Amino acid sequence: MEDRKGKYASFLFKGSLAEDGSVFDDCQGEPLTVRLGRHHVMRPMEDALMEMEIGEERTLEIPAALAYGEYNEDAVQRVPTYKIPNGDKIPVGEMVSWKSPKREMPVPAKVVSVINQIITLDFNHPLAGKDLVYWIKLLDISDNGEFSSDS
Repeated sequence: MEDRKGKYASFLFKGSLAEDGSVFDDCQGEPLTVRLGRHHVMRPMEDALMEMEIGEERTLEIPAALAYGEYNEDAVQRVPTYKIPNGDKIPVGEMVSWKSPKREMPVPAKVVSVINQIITLDFNHPLAGKDLVYWIKLLDISDNGEFSSDS
C-alpha cells in the first residue's frame, strides 16, 4: 500500500457516544478534508484513513484515552468571581474563555457553579472521559488537496 503521509483525505463522518449512541458530531454530507500525518484528527481515525480503500466505510470504536483523554479532576478549578469579568453574572453551564498569565491563548472552560463569589470552572474537554464511536467513509485521496467534484 502506498504511503499516504502528507496526502489529503476527503471523507464523511458521524461521531456518537459509545454509552448511549447520541450524536455529537456530524458532517451532514459535507466532506471534511485533512492532511494525513499532521494529526488534524484523532490518531485512530487518521490511522484508518491511511489504510482504507476509496469508497470504504468503517465504524471506529475510540476509547476515551485515545480521543479527548480521561476526565481529570485536577482540571476543575475554583476561582474568585472578581478575577473574571462579570464573573458573578455568568450562567452555570456557560462556556467561558480563560486567559491565565502563563498562557498566551485563552482556554475554554465550563462554568460548573457560582457560590459565595467562587466560580468553579471545568477545563476538561466536554468529551473527556467518553468512549466514542465514529462512522467514516473515505471519498478520495489527493496529493494537493484538490478533489474532483464527483468524489
